[in-house]
Amino acid sequence: MKKSIQILILLIAVFAVIGISGCLGNDDAADSGSNDSDLPSAPASSGTAKAVDYNTSIVTIHNLPAGFEFLSTQSVKSHGEGIGISDVLQGYRGYYTYTNNTVSNLTVYFYCFKTNSNGDAARYLQNMQTSYTNSYGTTGTVSSVRLNGHDAVKFVSEDEDVPDMIAWTRDNFIFVAKCRVSGEVDYKTVESLAIASEL
Repeated sequence: MKKSIQILILLIAVFAVIGISGCLGNDDAADSGSNDSDLPSAPASSGTAKAVDYNTSIVTIHNLPAGFEFLSTQSVKSHGEGIGISDVLQGYRGYYTYTNNTVSNLTVYFYCFKTNSNGDAARYLQNMQTSYTNSYGTTGTVSSVRLNGHDAVKFVSEDEDVPDMIAWTRDNFIFVAKCRVSGEVDYKTVESLAIASEL
């Protein structure tokens, strides 16, 4: 009996130490004691740091390229957006239209999804590439490009029904610029919106 009480006290002490240290529950070291405004920043194209402020404004681009008009932002989940991520990541979508002398009011989206870590963001970007290649085979091309000081991935298809997009990671975030209908908004147009984000 005495031995049982000692074991019980030892277990209670171990759980108390673990609970106090934050090892139980949903806390991870990267999020402990921080809020969205404490997120690190990376250099913008001008050489100055632009902080990542994770809210709907992250997908609102203020200095839009010619032909673009901002319409709205929405909270979205990644698995329903047709970008090659089947897991459910919370994020935001900026909704833009593009018009020039040959097209009118075509939809272009700019997304930001938050992951748990930089490694998770990199894995999801790799999953996007694999999904695109598996889905579109020889009609789709996946290639590396540089964008706003980051390595990015360019997704372009010869199939008119497959939208072009560009994606990159920054810290634990994934950014994606994508046209809704391929063939009518070319990759360079989508890329110009991504560059204007300065993220």
